[in-house]
Amino acid sequence: MNAAQLLQDSLSPNQAARESATQQLETAARDNFHGYLHTLAVELANESQDLNVRYAAGLAFKNAIAARDAINQPQLTERWLALPDTATAPLKQSVLSTLGSPQHRAGAVAATCVSAIAAIELPVNKWPELIPQLLEFVGNQENQGLRVATLQAVGFICEVIDPEILSARSNEILTAVVQGARKEEPSHEVQHAAIQALLNSLEFIRDNFEREGERNYIMQVVCEATQSPAVTVQVGAFECLVRIMHLYYEKMDFYMERALFGLTIMGMKHHEEPVALQAIEFWSTVCEEEIDLAQAAMEAYEEGEQPLYVSKGFAKAALPDILPVLLELLCQQNEDDDEDDWTKAMAAGCCLELLANNVGNDIVQPVVPFVEAGITQSDWQRREAAVMAFGSILDGPDPEVLAPLVTQALGALIGMMQSDPSLQVRDTVAWTLSKICENMLQVIDPAVHLRNLITALVIGLNASPRTCNSCCAALNSLVVQISGDADLLGDDVQTSPMSEYYSGILKELMPIAERPTNHANSRSAAYQTISVFLGSSANDTLPVVQEVAVAMLARQEALLGLQNQLVGMDDRNNWNDMQINLCVVIQSFIRRSPSMAAPFADRIMTNLLGLIQASGKHAGVLEDAFATVGGLASALEAGFVKYMDAFSPFLFSALGSFEDWQVAQAAVYVGSDIARAINEALTPYAERLMVALIDLLRSPVVQRQVKPNAITTIGEVALAIGGGFRPYLDTTMTILSQAGSTSAAPGDEAMIDFVQTMRESIVDAFIGIMNGIKDSDASAMQPYVSGIMGFLKTCWLDEDRSDSFSTASLGLIGDFAEAYKGSIRDELLQDWVSQAVTWGRTRSGNKRAKTNAAYAQQVSDHSPRKITER
Repeated sequence: MNAAQLLQDSLSPNQAARESATQQLETAARDNFHGYLHTLAVELANESQDLNVRYAAGLAFKNAIAARDAINQPQLTERWLALPDTATAPLKQSVLSTLGSPQHRAGAVAATCVSAIAAIELPVNKWPELIPQLLEFVGNQENQGLRVATLQAVGFICEVIDPEILSARSNEILTAVVQGARKEEPSHEVQHAAIQALLNSLEFIRDNFEREGERNYIMQVVCEATQSPAVTVQVGAFECLVRIMHLYYEKMDFYMERALFGLTIMGMKHHEEPVALQAIEFWSTVCEEEIDLAQAAMEAYEEGEQPLYVSKGFAKAALPDILPVLLELLCQQNEDDDEDDWTKAMAAGCCLELLANNVGNDIVQPVVPFVEAGITQSDWQRREAAVMAFGSILDGPDPEVLAPLVTQALGALIGMMQSDPSLQVRDTVAWTLSKICENMLQVIDPAVHLRNLITALVIGLNASPRTCNSCCAALNSLVVQISGDADLLGDDVQTSPMSEYYSGILKELMPIAERPTNHANSRSAAYQTISVFLGSSANDTLPVVQEVAVAMLARQEALLGLQNQLVGMDDRNNWNDMQINLCVVIQSFIRRSPSMAAPFADRIMTNLLGLIQASGKHAGVLEDAFATVGGLASALEAGFVKYMDAFSPFLFSALGSFEDWQVAQAAVYVGSDIARAINEALTPYAERLMVALIDLLRSPVVQRQVKPNAITTIGEVALAIGGGFRPYLDTTMTILSQAGSTSAAPGDEAMIDFVQTMRESIVDAFIGIMNGIKDSDASAMQPYVSGIMGFLKTCWLDEDRSDSFSTASLGLIGDFAEAYKGSIRDELLQDWVSQAVTWGRTRSGNKRAKTNAAYAQQVSDHSPRKITER
């Protein structure tokens, strides 16, 4: 292959050329992996080659051995480690030598290659000479480019490697990085690279940060770097402070008092926006940490425990100094600011929201004068900043404190929404009204404010896309809170204060939903609001609801007729987006009134089958199409059976989409919906469904979050087909036993959460199986009871067990006691069972736990008792 040309084409703006080149490179990698890497390494190291080709070669090399996600990494690791040392040594030498390239972009991509190899080899005790070599490069004062690229490589390595693997070298690595980050470093490029390396290493150096002397020195270097004459160094230093505050909040008292408070206040006022943005982000991070700590402390106190850490109140102490700076930054907007750009004014608004959430009532009194002074100014920036400040403090302080202010301001805001000459001001007024509707709806008197408010919001729907989004959000909050939650509405809700506005609002939303483009997601927002209105409709609006639903079905049919006219990915993505939104609206219609949806079932299902066929396996489309099928099955119940022959092939195909986990997840969900809907009519499809579910559970490829739902679905299948589940019982119990043995390492929060979710699903599956087969052959389950009780005991001894698991397991224990009575008396008399029952009966806030505990105790007490021999 002409490697240089293919690499050049892989970066081409021409989609066809780019895709062809990428495909040929992937083929080369499969056919001759070592030869492919060798070619890339040669092109990367070739100083006479075009820089773009060298960069593409480095990127392709890195991507060949480093996956974008953890699931695919083991395969790439195995493929690299299968190469002999004689093959990999020249490759490693080649990428190392490129670190010193005079073309710094080539050195930078070589750094990613070095770190990718290191991530594979260092954990298996290979490439021991790498770190000494890199430390030598960092000390090479003759080659600035080499030092910069090497520091980048060191930072990347520290980011991906377990600190224990490099524990023997950690002090040397830290010394080299901090040495380059000092203010005495003559090269700003080297200092910036060192600061970035330190940023990537902050978790790696946790042990060093525990030692006060080393921590003081690191903090001194970072704080001094915030005063560098080089803006890039200043930005990197503030980024480090943000990350340090997130990782080591509990150790920041001394530094906040001595340096960070003043440095960050000055940083927020910096004339260079990137510096100011990071300084603002520092205080946003302080607030996020303190909000999390307050929440954790509240949860600990509720459990009768002491929190591990508590908030130190940094933000509250700094409020008199940081608040005036933030309010002034709110005024620094420009008319030509793009809404996608992150500006100082936007960052200040975000920080102000977090500050209000953190300090609560204390923020109200100092913000009110700023709002009152600014809202009548002729300068639009001042008016917009005043409205933004008011909207930003509506979540955090007590509603009772805010209520008089909101009542006073509401009329003025509605007036500004309709008549302010500035688009930017109207945008922010719409956002503030959405916040009022979300957080302070109790102050809106329908008789006084509702008509004028809705009029203003409907006018705003046809303003800018951003205003439209905010107006949609406000309307969503209004209809849900005034009319009621869609899931709680019954057929007995005859009318609501929103009913008279339904026709007008939906009439304005429909043309927005028909727009050919989705600028700033305004079209999707309109669809979402239509969906919310349909779901929250009172009986007197159902004719309008049906009219809208029929229009949506017609629109879906028209789009299906256009599928062969789509040109390019933009057309296809736009089509997909509209189909997804249409599915969401149709789902809402079905949920709101199954009886109204039933006459349209054939039409809905025909559209959905056509959509699934036309989706091209697009995950988003399939997810929502399957969710709509599930909603229809729930609505029709046994009436859904007539669609099973047409739909089941798509279901089984999607369950086998192991590498496209969203599709597999959607298929699992719809399988569960169908099982609950058609019950024993599922029997003809049960074998293929069970095979597909078990294959999915055995797959090492599918993402793990799919598996708990698949287990739950097995329980639904068992409950549906009853005695027909008997042929799958042994295999299922083996799979569930294996799943139940999954464990998590201490401190691995993600895995701990997954294990708890898995255990909840396993118990749900046991309950489904037990209740499914007990009427036909309860004895079939009895051989497994001892093992299941052992599993439950292990889970109950785990302090991290969830309330959901605990509650469900009490119900399962009761089911066993009722079915098998004295034959499992020994298992029921174990101490952990009585402790579990006691736990349930004392859960004052958990009615289901109390009910299940009482059930378990009652049926256990009625089990025959053995007569003690004398």
